[in-house]
Amino acid sequence: MKKDLLKQLVTASSVSGDEEEVRQILKEELAGVADEIGYDGLGSFIARKGSNGPKIAIVSHMDEVGFIVKHISQEGFIYFDTVGSFWSQSLLNHRVQIRTEDGSKVLGVIGSVAPHALSESEKQKPADIAQMFIDIGADSYEAVLKKGVNIGDFITPEANFAALSDDRILGKALDNRAGCALMVELFKAFENTDATLYGVSTVQEEVGLRGAQTSVQKIEPDIAIILDTLVAGDTPNINPINFPLKLGGGAGIPLFDKRYLAHKKLTRAFKTLAEKLDVPLQFCTLKTGATDGGRYNVMASGRPVIAFTLPTRYLHANSSMISIYDYDVTKELVATFINTYNTSTHEKISQF
Repeated sequence: MKKDLLKQLVTASSVSGDEEEVRQILKEELAGVADEIGYDGLGSFIARKGSNGPKIAIVSHMDEVGFIVKHISQEGFIYFDTVGSFWSQSLLNHRVQIRTEDGSKVLGVIGSVAPHALSESEKQKPADIAQMFIDIGADSYEAVLKKGVNIGDFITPEANFAALSDDRILGKALDNRAGCALMVELFKAFENTDATLYGVSTVQEEVGLRGAQTSVQKIEPDIAIILDTLVAGDTPNINPINFPLKLGGGAGIPLFDKRYLAHKKLTRAFKTLAEKLDVPLQFCTLKTGATDGGRYNVMASGRPVIAFTLPTRYLHANSSMISIYDYDVTKELVATFINTYNTSTHEKISQF
């Protein structure tokens, strides 16, 4: 894992619909490596290396869940809508950053009521996101505008990144900056002249896999490997039967979610390769959630798709946690696969 790259991606602001900062980082990272860099009509990032053989897409998404300013009160408090899914219990009293039209950041805090001012019954009720507000220290509507904040500005949790141990990374938006970093490292490691590689980071995944739908139609790859994160079930109060992935357990492969089924021949090929490389795999099935695989599998005439998801604690919150070991073994496995993929292999994978 290139920690400096991941830190740079994590600390950027990139709510769905406002992905400019991450897109620029990706462009700078791959400008000297890619044969071509382009974008789809929504702004998904697409880098190409090579021009022979089957077309392989390695796909991450660059957006993160966040908020958008919906109302500014006369007293200077800012009300917001969520962009993507949050659990209300994880929001109160968290520091946030509002990205203004010129790209500057305004610090604020999601206000909370002191326990002294709550009745016992009120303390037992979950907080309602619709009633939450952000305090940026302004005392009027005009003071908010003077700081550059307007309705429609995007908001993220305050940027944070830390290595907690030799194997644990804590940070904002690891869903899915970890996948973006992995895509960049895999793209740089690709040296296979018998195939063409597309490194893709989609926009607006968190609000409906939108960039997946546009980017796959632009490049029409022969196979796709999705790089994302998924709930780790190795903490208290999570059912490990429903969420069996664990930090430090190896590369995670979801076999089924509400929009995708892992391609059986691709899955078998990765199982065989993992045994050869002595890389541990973890598997899960899900009734909820989806990755960009749910668009890459069905658009146009369809194609073989498999997703790799890093087990992640505390998804869609202020800070999440991943394992460096899981990241590194996923990189080793996928890098080996794409560097040996060719027309003969593709015929075996794609034929029924």
